[in-house]
Amino acid sequence: MLYALILAGGKGTRLYPLSRSDNPKQFLKLMNNKSFLRNTVDRIKPIINKENIYVVTNEEYLGKIKDELPEINEENIFVEPENKETATCIGLSAIKLLKKDKDAVMLVLPSDHYIEGEKQFLDTLNQAVEIAEKRRGLVTIGVNPTRPETGYGYIEMGQRINGEIATYKIERFTEKPNIEVAKDFLLKGTYLWNSGMFIWRADALHTKLQ
Repeated sequence: MLYALILAGGKGTRLYPLSRSDNPKQFLKLMNNKSFLRNTVDRIKPIINKENIYVVTNEEYLGKIKDELPEINEENIFVEPENKETATCIGLSAIKLLKKDKDAVMLVLPSDHYIEGEKQFLDTLNQAVEIAEKRRGLVTIGVNPTRPETGYGYIEMGQRINGEIATYKIERFTEKPNIEVAKDFLLKGTYLWNSGMFIWRADALHTKLQ
């Protein structure tokens, strides 16, 4: 079954001073009078039942999460015992989902994205889920870069995989390059920004982490 894991424990420092530690970016209402977190949940409702939407956060933001997402069951909110890096909370959440459903497929989504073209986005997610299930692969979504950005990670595209939506094997990840390397990536045209969105079977991720 398909589940969403929404990452909502970050401090949102990139949008300072609008975003503060007591009210980080995921709770800001900068468009359509809804927070980034609220929009993230609403965006995926056409393909995921609300009972299968999970949120991972920290103790500090638990009250805000409940206020923003009253339809999400409290047991679907994972509170990190400590504020660790993203990989740790994803791994812990995968183990919890596997205890519930040995065939769980996870959509891992940041809670602070603005996305245009929501139908195309959902079509992309559906194809990614199909790849994750059939190939037991770990899938990520890249964004075409528009400038040499040093604050984002990059994905180098490899061999094309069959699919209606352009899909590629990954050659390598590069985390936050300097400006000269970022300019080179932009010129090559084979690099994407790493969006931080991932799709995989929970058991495939667990196997990779062992």
